[in-house]
Amino acid sequence: MTTTSDPDLSGLETDVCVVGGGATALYGALLCARAGRSVVLVSPQPGFEAAGAGISPLLAPPTLGLLAASGIDEQLTAAGREVLGVDDHGSTGMLSSWRYADHAGIARPYGLTVPTGTTVQALLAELRAQPSATVLSGERVVSVEQDAERVLLGFEGTAGQDGDGSARRRIAARYAVAADGRQSALRDLVGVRPEVSAFDRPAWLLVAPDVPGRESVLLVRHRAPRALFTIPTPGPSSAIVWSPDRDQEEQLEQGGPAALAEQVKEVDPELSEWLGTVGGRTSPVMRLGFSLWRAPSWRVGRVLLVGESVHGLHTLGGQGLNQSLQSAASAAAAIDAALASGDPAAVEEYERVRRPHVERLQDLQWNLQALGYGTAPAVKGAHEDFIDVMTALPAALAAQLAGGDRRA
Repeated sequence: MTTTSDPDLSGLETDVCVVGGGATALYGALLCARAGRSVVLVSPQPGFEAAGAGISPLLAPPTLGLLAASGIDEQLTAAGREVLGVDDHGSTGMLSSWRYADHAGIARPYGLTVPTGTTVQALLAELRAQPSATVLSGERVVSVEQDAERVLLGFEGTAGQDGDGSARRRIAARYAVAADGRQSALRDLVGVRPEVSAFDRPAWLLVAPDVPGRESVLLVRHRAPRALFTIPTPGPSSAIVWSPDRDQEEQLEQGGPAALAEQVKEVDPELSEWLGTVGGRTSPVMRLGFSLWRAPSWRVGRVLLVGESVHGLHTLGGQGLNQSLQSAASAAAAIDAALASGDPAAVEEYERVRRPHVERLQDLQWNLQALGYGTAPAVKGAHEDFIDVMTALPAALAAQLAGGDRRA
């Protein structure tokens, strides 16, 4: 394995070039390397997110099973916090209550909230241990050309310099993966423009110490149109996501944690009282905007688009990160199958397997009552329509991963 940030003029040749520096990029690169392929990962950032840094999204059991097979289970478990399931309350009582342990055949009887930096560093360490992997940082992709045999990518340095857009390093790859996020430079270079649809309802986030004695479950309290989500996070603490009525939004902008504590009193009086006692130990209140996006194509020739470069979801249930990591696994399996068979058409299986599943989940989220301003009393739990997504891999993806595992 080689690690460098020196943007020289030398060229590299590799089976797979992955562009991006987050967990999705690292995971896809690691799977390709473990399949015996030469891999170059290029991050536009000069460094990688530190362990313990970042938010702590929920990793669902299917994703935890995939990541455990990559050798990072111990690090995730040590840094994360178990989430046992979901309790969802409406205006007249419990709408639904379920636990991961009640679902047969799942990888884990719990989800796990883990800081994004911890996942990044664990995957990076595994990637660095692969002899066929090269890691470059502080270089952004500025050009791409391809023919029937390879992709030629040009990069320039980003650390401490403006650059003129001309390539200072060239990498020739048999396949390239755009895993560089929502503002993907590689996706833009191959001419793909995603369609973005914004949810009309924002939310406000506050991180606070846990209310004593509460079970470690994702707690939803939906008193239409208001919705409160409380997600257990490492600490122990809770990420409190509050979607108020329209006439309460300006108060939150001005009043901070105290205003949020007052507003949730009718929905969750115990939490409201607790926030009043720990006011100096909470985070500031942060406004969140939500959108989903879809790209018209997940592949352009030998360039595959993965994760948030191609699809975006609402943060509900942590499915943005889960679907991105699962898409990285699917893309890596399809690339390996194409390289093993010598048939470029094998990469088409990536989009065929993943796209319908992700877009179905997007449709479910788009129509969820809890994510809008509707005032009709809730009759269904916010997560009921995609419990299966959060507990098991789609059959087609599981089969693809099983068939694409060519590790020695």
